[in-house]
Amino acid sequence: MMAGLGEDMAAAVRPGEGEAVFWIHGYTMDSRIWGELWDLLPGWHHIGIDLPGHGHSPPLASGLDLSGLARRIGRFALERQARHLVGLSFGGMIALQVAIEYPDAFATLVLGAPALAGGPQDRHAQVRNIELARLYRARGAGPWLRDLWMTPPPDIFAGAARQPALWQRLHDIIGGHAWTELADSRMQALTTQPQPAAALRRVAADTLVLVGEEDAEAFRRCAELIRRAIPRCRRVHLAGTGHLTLLERAATVHALLDAHFRQATRTRPVLERRQ
Repeated sequence: MMAGLGEDMAAAVRPGEGEAVFWIHGYTMDSRIWGELWDLLPGWHHIGIDLPGHGHSPPLASGLDLSGLARRIGRFALERQARHLVGLSFGGMIALQVAIEYPDAFATLVLGAPALAGGPQDRHAQVRNIELARLYRARGAGPWLRDLWMTPPPDIFAGAARQPALWQRLHDIIGGHAWTELADSRMQALTTQPQPAAALRRVAADTLVLVGEEDAEAFRRCAELIRRAIPRCRRVHLAGTGHLTLLERAATVHALLDAHFRQATRTRPVLERRQ
């Protein structure tokens, strides 16, 4: 079911008896991507946000930077007593910033193929973002943007392309994306604010970073920089997996996530939450 998170964001909620897990999707996706993983993790209470400009949420406000968005999302998560934070790709970068802004608030943090703001960038993704903006200015929103975005390079969807059901689900979800962020430079404020090692070292959450061995070098480098900086961080490489680790390998990674959540639940008390 969908629920409002204030005036500018919506979320899907899957009630459960366990602690709340807060999920942040990747760029052009929305909370519907998590259905398979939620089915495999029935013991937890799931909250999947729709980022601004995605799914049921209104467009990203002009002038909102990464810290401001992360603080807003973090407040929503804390109000709903979320103890676990999960992010994929662009959503991993945002989840990381939430953990930076609220370093003692979450017991665990899971990052799937995370981007790192101000960190290594995939050249092919940078070129494609420029092409998307040009196409939007020329033709407006439409399926041509989805088709361009999902065509390699970059190889963001290459792993998903080997799984017809996953590919179709992503194709349908991304086909409904509004693309309003391409009208101006508002996305730059989210991706250019640096996330330096000094900030990452403040994160107290038990952190699990999942990286596909077939992912682009830039994302693998981001994962390594995060692993080095966050004090309680473990990185796992997934063989035969591309960029969308949590989706491509749901049948495998759900066990890693469940164990990660449960270990922290057993060993760490409810943390003091800094507002």
